[in-house]
Amino acid sequence: MLEASICIMRKIIVLLTGWILLSHLSTYAQQRPGGKPPGENNGSLYGKLLDAQTGKPVEYASVAVLKADSSVLTGMLSKPNGDFSFESLPLGKYLLRINFIGYETVYKSAVLAAKGNNVDVGNIKLKSNTKTLNAVNVVGEKPAYTMAIDKRVFNVDKNLSSIGGTATDVMKQVPSVNVDIDGNVTVRNGAPTIFVDGRPTTLTLDQIPADAIEKIEVVTNPSAKYDAEGMSGILNIVLKKNKKAGINGMLSAGGTSLGSSNGGVDFNMRQEKFNFFVNYNFRNRVSPMNSRLFRKNIGQDTTTYTEQLQSGDFYRRFQNGRIGFDWFIDNRNTLSISENLTSGNFNNYNDQTVNESDINHQKVRYGTGINNSKNGFRNYSTQVGYKHNFAKEGHELTADFTYNYATSDNTSNYSLQYHDLKGDDIFDPIPQLRNGTGGGNTSYLTGQVDYVNPITEKSKIEAGLRSNTRQFTNYTNMYGLNYPGSDFKLDSSLSSNYKYSEQINAAYATYTGAIDNFGYQVGLRAEQSFYKGESFLGTYQSYKVDYPISLFPSLFLSQKLKGDNELQLNYSRRIRRPWFRDLLPTMDYNGQSASTGNPSLSPEFTNSFEFSYLKDFNRKVNLLVSIYYRNTEHAITDFYQDTVLTLNGQQQHVLLSYPINASSRNSYGAEFTVRTQVTKGWDITANANLAQTKINATQGDNSLTNQGFTWFGKLNSTTKLPWNLTFQVNGEYESKQILPQGEKMPKWSVDAALKKDLLKNKALSISLGINDIFNTDRNLSYTTTSFSDQENYRKRLTRELRLNAVWRFGKMDTKLFKRKNSKPENGGDMGGGDNY
Repeated sequence: MLEASICIMRKIIVLLTGWILLSHLSTYAQQRPGGKPPGENNGSLYGKLLDAQTGKPVEYASVAVLKADSSVLTGMLSKPNGDFSFESLPLGKYLLRINFIGYETVYKSAVLAAKGNNVDVGNIKLKSNTKTLNAVNVVGEKPAYTMAIDKRVFNVDKNLSSIGGTATDVMKQVPSVNVDIDGNVTVRNGAPTIFVDGRPTTLTLDQIPADAIEKIEVVTNPSAKYDAEGMSGILNIVLKKNKKAGINGMLSAGGTSLGSSNGGVDFNMRQEKFNFFVNYNFRNRVSPMNSRLFRKNIGQDTTTYTEQLQSGDFYRRFQNGRIGFDWFIDNRNTLSISENLTSGNFNNYNDQTVNESDINHQKVRYGTGINNSKNGFRNYSTQVGYKHNFAKEGHELTADFTYNYATSDNTSNYSLQYHDLKGDDIFDPIPQLRNGTGGGNTSYLTGQVDYVNPITEKSKIEAGLRSNTRQFTNYTNMYGLNYPGSDFKLDSSLSSNYKYSEQINAAYATYTGAIDNFGYQVGLRAEQSFYKGESFLGTYQSYKVDYPISLFPSLFLSQKLKGDNELQLNYSRRIRRPWFRDLLPTMDYNGQSASTGNPSLSPEFTNSFEFSYLKDFNRKVNLLVSIYYRNTEHAITDFYQDTVLTLNGQQQHVLLSYPINASSRNSYGAEFTVRTQVTKGWDITANANLAQTKINATQGDNSLTNQGFTWFGKLNSTTKLPWNLTFQVNGEYESKQILPQGEKMPKWSVDAALKKDLLKNKALSISLGINDIFNTDRNLSYTTTSFSDQENYRKRLTRELRLNAVWRFGKMDTKLFKRKNSKPENGGDMGGGDNY
């Protein structure tokens, strides 16, 4: 039944996509430049742009059609051969406005009448504006952070602290976003959905180089147009893709005080109908780390204490390459294809010591050993996109296809030998010696069609279909020493062999309208999902979950006030589906703790409300205030339980964690973001989030309720100094957070960086930065159960001095690859061709 429904859904999406594309293409094939459009009350305008001095076509010039009241009716860019055409224009008087960098602006009138509804305005010659060219001095640039009522955008190239790093380093600098030392991301104390170029990905944040990222989009309460997944909205990582005409690019290289290194090249070539891009980055990062787990073991007769210490190095080595092109078929149709390859290794090498003490904190024995792991990966991503712009401005159709395929392999070595206080080996507890190998692959297929049609100047409809399919296979073979013998046997409690698949289908529709300064948008999204998991090691286990169609409505209301003020009230329904590791009942063991999945876990649903106020003070100060409330049913949270595991025939007490569905989680708070231009060269962005959270959970006979107040603050300061210097400081603070059975302690850190621009047009930039100046970034949490109190401390050496250099090359050249044409253009000649 499941396979049949999936097949039917796929056929519907394919048929609808094909019908839309074929119907559009057949309509487009009937249109010809200069041909008479259908309808007696419509007409067309067309012509050609030429350089007045050389007689050659002028491409990519802006051509706008102005109505009698000087408002813009529609517009386009001239084709590579200089042609432009406008179809299906209402009859009447118009004014054409033509402008382009380096040329004088030209105005030309035209009249469409019943007897002459196809008007050829002929060749329009553009004269060079030499005075403007000589006087031009571009001083404006994009700010590091821009705010809108529904989305915030962080421009990565303006951030100095993340140069040479990864997406994890970038996220740490983004207002509203929290990142812990393990790369776990939260927004407003909840987990967001992370996309790359608006699509799901198999890449982790540490596998994406910062130098390949253009910007981060933060959408805290998405409409029905977006995926419903993610309790706290969406973080979209937009990768760089240069489209400047001619040949241009960038070279970068850098190193750090801890021995890390990075480098990359970004190359782009655009001429006429094609844009070709390729980039490559490598990253080699060394990060020393240490951890301490201290547990109070509360038994029926006595109390003991266990302390586990680990210290070592964490190595991240990877390389990322991306290649692709855009084919501008004509003014209305674009085809884009790109391929991305990422590969690397994440390796951990740790020495460990376990100290065991009695009720009086007196050490009775200790153990020493290692806990090492090596993880390799390869990720392939293919994207194909098509976009069609209809004649009406804003009327468009897009179709996207994304395929991700990833492979992984891993090895591990673990040992623990106990000693008495004299340092002699003891064999109670027995020695532990394990080694393991594993691997797997993941495929992720996404297809999407989106359609936008502006009905009037203030209203539009949007609709789309989307289907995601993911398949995951993985195995781990862990072999342990069969003490007192010398042979090794498979440890089934730590080994696994499983397969997982998911299918998510979605459809959405939204309507946007406005009455004077009051705007509204209503939307509805429908999603259905199917999950299947199988475990093949030992006793065969499986689960199969078919979630019926769920509806996700959204409502956005906005009111623009006088003086650049805007109010918005919005509502959306969200979902967080269990991740495959949340569902699979396989064991992950690390010293004195372990974790497993929960096949009976169900999704959580969140009703999210947000009220926002945006104020612009003379374009120098932007203020955004948001008050939000989230009610989550069946909230997914971690539960900790004392248990006994049998490892290599030996019983061992551990603290086992696994996800459960809490009864509810309620969270409300306020977020404040202020961006201000203190002086012409000093820009500050401050962000603060205050929230109150309450969790109600029940597991067996345990009824757990916890609540608390948390707040988070972040400050970004950028100052332009003399001698082409830029100084930047970033700081953040995160208060104590509540957990169902404990709390997470506060943390803070400060970064600083200095950049020097050199050469003509600032083509060369040298940056020197220091991350976590005071070396304070760490994780510290406390967990309490009926039989234990546990403190967990983890710290990476994040204080690091970074030196990076970036060189930009190339210039804008629209005629780079054109063949010389000895034949001058004749007046009124509309033949031409594309002049390759």
